Amino acid sequence: MKGDYLVAEVMQRELLECAPHTPVATAAARMRAAGCGSILIVENDLPRGIWTASDALSGTFNSVADLQQPVRALMSAPVRQISPEATLGEAAQRFQREGIRHLLVVDENGQRCGMVTQTDVVRHQAAASCLTARDVASVARRRPVIVTADRPLAEVRAELRQQGIDALVVCDDERMGIITGSDIVGALADAQLDIAAGAIAHFPLLTIRQDEPLFAARRIFARQGIRHLGVTDAHGSLVSLLAFSDILDVIESDYVRDLLAEIEWQAQQVKEGQRQLVHQTGLTEAILNALPIGVQVRNAIGEYLIVNEQAAEFLGRPAADLLGQRDEASAPATDGGEWPDDAARLASEHHPFVREQVLPDGRILLAHQHQVEVDGAALLIDAAMDVTDWKRADALMVSEHRILELIAVGEPLSVILSEICQQTERHMPGASCAIELLDGDGVTFRDAVAPSLSDEFRSQRIGLAVGPTAEAAGAAVYLGHPVRVDDIASSPLWAGRHACAAQNGMQACWSTPLFSAGRRALGAFSLYFHAPRPELPHEQTVVTHAARLATVAIEHYRHLSELRRLATTDPLTNLNTRAHFLAQAEAELARTVRFERALAVLMIDLDHFKRVNDSNGHAVGDEALRLFARVFADETRSVDLLGRIGGEEFAAVLPETGEEGAQEAAERIRRAVEAVRCVGAGHAPIAFTVSIGIAIHHAGDSIDTLLARADRALYRAKDAGRNRCALASVDD
Repeated sequence: MKGDYLVAEVMQRELLECAPHTPVATAAARMRAAGCGSILIVENDLPRGIWTASDALSGTFNSVADLQQPVRALMSAPVRQISPEATLGEAAQRFQREGIRHLLVVDENGQRCGMVTQTDVVRHQAAASCLTARDVASVARRRPVIVTADRPLAEVRAELRQQGIDALVVCDDERMGIITGSDIVGALADAQLDIAAGAIAHFPLLTIRQDEPLFAARRIFARQGIRHLGVTDAHGSLVSLLAFSDILDVIESDYVRDLLAEIEWQAQQVKEGQRQLVHQTGLTEAILNALPIGVQVRNAIGEYLIVNEQAAEFLGRPAADLLGQRDEASAPATDGGEWPDDAARLASEHHPFVREQVLPDGRILLAHQHQVEVDGAALLIDAAMDVTDWKRADALMVSEHRILELIAVGEPLSVILSEICQQTERHMPGASCAIELLDGDGVTFRDAVAPSLSDEFRSQRIGLAVGPTAEAAGAAVYLGHPVRVDDIASSPLWAGRHACAAQNGMQACWSTPLFSAGRRALGAFSLYFHAPRPELPHEQTVVTHAARLATVAIEHYRHLSELRRLATTDPLTNLNTRAHFLAQAEAELARTVRFERALAVLMIDLDHFKRVNDSNGHAVGDEALRLFARVFADETRSVDLLGRIGGEEFAAVLPETGEEGAQEAAERIRRAVEAVRCVGAGHAPIAFTVSIGIAIHHAGDSIDTLLARADRALYRAKDAGRNRCALASVDD
């Protein structure tokens, strides 16, 4: 099993290092602070060893003094190394073969680049199909070791070491938790040698049912950032522990098991065919050509003896032209160079090996090589399977997880949509992606997220209207289905805007409309190209996938925006609610104090509002409140803060406003309200007035004291006959 990632793409670049004489307690504290499972021991700029959470189980720590012994005494050496150009498949084989969890990444000049772990391999491996087919019970067979919460740490360490395990379950009354090597490291870092198991265990123990697929377990590992899961039966009883490393074994064995069995069968067929070649040539060719695997057989000097149709297609030449030729003249070019001759390696190592190859057209092959002996002659058998669809499906799944994580943590919509564009461009090289959003009216584009397009081109998208001839994006939304333009220069959809596209080098465009679950138009998902090009078979899946994620992100954002609006806006008057008004008023007052500016507060009450309600009904009363709110908003500035404080009571904060300006604003509001009429019962016009209290900010004032002074001034205005404004004094 090989991943399509290189070690350099997933390795952890920040290395945690210490000197050999560093005390164990210090090394453990640094590991815990960095949140990593290993520390590299370096002397004279050379790696001398590595100390990991597993190593923390060894050694004697009977007292705090034992924690001061140098980490050199407990480190593992030598440090196993790997090249950054190696694939994750090679790293996975090293982990399994050598029984380790960490590999130091060293470049060709011997410089340390980073660290790759088992966790990195499992998170990025592509064998999703085999994880879905296998259930948890198929690999988690060993019963868990369970200790009580009062078990001393020393006994816990001894239990882990004697059992050869890296985690055990802690039982504390009705709860279950888990202790791992990382918890032991944390205890050593804090010099907690006499601590009980329950004090360092993590509660609760996360579990998964044994009949769940391994793919579900991998998802939990990735989301929770853990390495162990409890496994329960149908009754909820704990039956075993599943380790992160168990999935690595499954990926490697299940991903190639069927392929290896098929290839071994083919090897036997070839051996039998050597004895009956004359009589069974036609049958052998038919069998080989029917397989979904490319098979080729070469002799000791590299001449092709058998090449089936699949292999000939991979090599790019007819099978008849390849027979009898040496592989140096016909090996296919890959992204890593020429196909190497591995006969010498197979002859020396005496076991088959598997690798990945990427063809020039982008297809990915999983190739298996095996050497057999037939009638005393060494034959090299190559078998390759096209795993492109599997790889692309897994890459899409990884992209989806990334986007859904951004949505879940509440990243801004522009960040999420930008990530969708960038992920799409990775799956479709040569495409420039844009997600164009409609305004609330659903007929005009108001924004465009396009990280790889110029600001000028993006801004020219804003304000375009939806319609049957409104470029590809507008036409797609109008028609309700994808629109493809292979030549912008001659397309009537781009009439009048050809120059805009030409200036930005755009010659082709594919647009897919975005609709909500209720068929509300949200925008368009567009791909722009610098040259016309055909659509590859897998690209429609990529586009559909990206458009669906964009729709989810936009709808999620709109739902959250609506919830925020409902939480901060009074539904009747569309003004700020009391709580939101007070919160914003506090912030405005803080700015006023910081910059030593003026500020005024108005308290407003509708005069005799109960009489309006009692005489005309609450529907008319509500209409009067709405009418007042519109007048209130019209007669104040956009920078003024308005809010509904109670039933018919309102307030305003006027930044940069002194006594004279506040009185003018209050009087302007009073006159405007006095001039309007509300339609009452029987359609008779109803006049109403307001009383207004004014308070000016003085040093030491809080929002509460300002509002209180304005409120007292308001009641003076009412006592003086209503329909008037009153200015609060400092003593109010």
